[in-house]
Formats: sequence, structure tokens, C-alpha cells
Amino acid sequence: MVLSINTNAGALVAQASFRKINSELDAVSKRVNTGLRVADAKDDASTFAVAQGIRGEIKAQEAVSSSLGGAKGVAETALTATESVSTLLGDVRSKLVQLGDDTLTTTQRTAFQEDLQALTSQIVTTINGAGFNGTNVLSSTTNASFLSDTNGGTISIRAQNIDSQASAFDTAIGANGVSVTGATVVAALQTATGAFTALENAVNSALGQLGADNRGVELQQNFISGSIDALTNGLGALVDADLAKDSSRLEALQAQQQLAIQAISIANDAPNALLSLFR
Repeated sequence: MVLSINTNAGALVAQASFRKINSELDAVSKRVNTGLRVADAKDDASTFAVAQGIRGEIKAQEAVSSSLGGAKGVAETALTATESVSTLLGDVRSKLVQLGDDTLTTTQRTAFQEDLQALTSQIVTTINGAGFNGTNVLSSTTNASFLSDTNGGTISIRAQNIDSQASAFDTAIGANGVSVTGATVVAALQTATGAFTALENAVNSALGQLGADNRGVELQQNFISGSIDALTNGLGALVDADLAKDSSRLEALQAQQQLAIQAISIANDAPNALLSLFR
């Protein structure tokens, strides 16, 4: 072996090995720290570009999911309110039947009338309070539309507008004086019963439509959730690091780094052997 005080070939080799080990150590450390095999374009430009596209699609799907959450809120709130109104209508029907009894005293008729008015007021209050985030399909003639996919498709919660029938019934109860006696009460009950039937039919129709709309939203939510899961899994397969493998590799490289430092130290001491020639 040729020894030279100008060129230390052994040190150059050791330094090159040290640089290589450091470079690989940096890459493995980055994977361990970020959990990603491809954290940026420097790691793998083409894979990173594909991953960014998938991330954008996931964000778009999440926006759709948020919109469907709003649709779900509107549908469920309206459906719950309509079910409550349907239950109240059973009590209202009972009061109307009781008011049709000609043997009622004025006091009894007044008591039934007051109960009927209270029930009707509760129905109106329930309908008016069925809004979610400012949208109430029970008091609207316009369908509530929400995003259903990333292509701009929409899904609608159909408007029911049952508050108009509820208000008409409330007016019939209050304006026609059901608490009076004789022939007037018969006419008043006929008017109230007609308004009641219209309200009852509207509520039954609303129950069917809102139930169907609610189910449609749930199905679309499940589809979007499944799409997000699939995209997330695909993204993980594309860019996620194998942490078990990389952790082991990190330890090995750290040991190699220590050995490389020692090798450089040994190589740097080699020229000192020339001094022995002059002793």
C-alpha cells in the first residue's frame, strides 16, 4: 500500500461511506418521523403527485359528507316533528268526537274547546320549531337541496308545507266557536273536521315522503363514507412507510454511522505511520 501525506485514499473512502450512510439515515429518519414513505415531491415526484390528487378527492368527498350531514339534520328534525304532530292529531280527533256530543253542558264543552285549542297551538308550535340550521321543510313550499356527490349532484328533502293546513285548522277552531250550542256547533264542527282531515292527510303524506327522503340521505351518506374509506386506504398503501421495517433499518444505520466515524478516525491516523520512518 502506498502511503502519502498529500492524499489519504483510505480517509476518502471512509468519508464517502460516511456520506452515503448519512444520506440513507436521513431518508429513513424522515420516514420514521413522518410515517410516510413519500412525504414530499423530493421522495418520489410521480407518486407524490398521484397522492396529492387522492388527497384532493378525499377533501371533496368530505365536503359532500358535511352537506349530507346537513340534509340528515333537516330530514330527521322534520320527521321527528311530524311524528309528534301525528300523535297530537290522535288527541285532537278525540276532542272533536267529544265535542259532537249534544248532551255536553256549556261548562264541559268549554273545557273540551280549551283542550282542543291547546292541542292545536302545540301542533303549530311543533311545526314552526322543526327547523335545522335555518331550514324548515314543514313550513316551506321549496325543496331543500344538498350536495350528494363531487360532480355537483344534489339530493332533496321535499317541502311539506303542513303549517298552512295546521294554521287553517287552528283558525277553524278559534273562529268558528265550537263551544257554542245548537245548530251552530254542528256547522262549526263540520268546518273544523274538514280542516282537520286536510291536516291529517298532509301529515300522513309528509310522514311517508320524509321517511323516504331520510332513508335516501342515509344510503348516500353510507356510500360517501365508504368512498372516503377506500380512498384513504389507497392513499395509505401508496405513501405510508413500513414503520417496523424502517425502525429496524434506522437502528442498523445508526450503528453503521458510528463504525464509519471510527473508520474515518483510523484512516486519518494512517499518515502518522510515515513518522516512524524518521525515527
